[in-house]
Amino acid sequence: MLALLFVSVLGSALGNRAVAPSTPETRPVTFVGNVAAVQATALGGDTRLYYQNPDNSIQETAISGPFAVGTSVFEGTDLLIPANEVLPGTPIAAVTFNGNAFQQIHVFFVSPDNILSEYAWTGTVWKGGPSCSDCVTANRFAVQPGSKMLYAMGNDAAVGNSSGVYLRVGFVSADAPGTLTEVDNIGGGGWHLAAMP
Repeated sequence: MLALLFVSVLGSALGNRAVAPSTPETRPVTFVGNVAAVQATALGGDTRLYYQNPDNSIQETAISGPFAVGTSVFEGTDLLIPANEVLPGTPIAAVTFNGNAFQQIHVFFVSPDNILSEYAWTGTVWKGGPSCSDCVTANRFAVQPGSKMLYAMGNDAAVGNSSGVYLRVGFVSADAPGTLTEVDNIGGGGWHLAAMP
């Protein structure tokens, strides 16, 4: 388990540059595993961080911009994904579309039964979990137990255009553990599985 302050993470990235000391406004973060992030460039670097808490839940933390410019944590920071839906030590990947306003955000992770899973922000609400019929979770793509590899990519130019890739998620499949596998959703037409050629 890692316990850090956001300013501490920044300090290691800046090397010898001066970093403001911890203050009462600095938000302590306790997380296990990796951290995934998305950014809205038109909103001054407005950022969402996704990380696993020690209880296995996945947390969303909203930051109003890069740490270095002294911006603050939004009050809308929330628990996003309940602990009972998340594998301990899961890899996490996130992608956003239309980086101007977070019209869509997709967060991918592995469930306790090693199923590739998703929660998605639709611009107004989060959807996900076992009842989400259009999330990747519903396809029950099996992840190789113990794998820590997961990535996500998106192409917002493909939205509404069935000829372009909309979402790509890479992982190690239990059905093909010797290579990488991707699932893609082309223009909202459903999820398709393919091993790396």
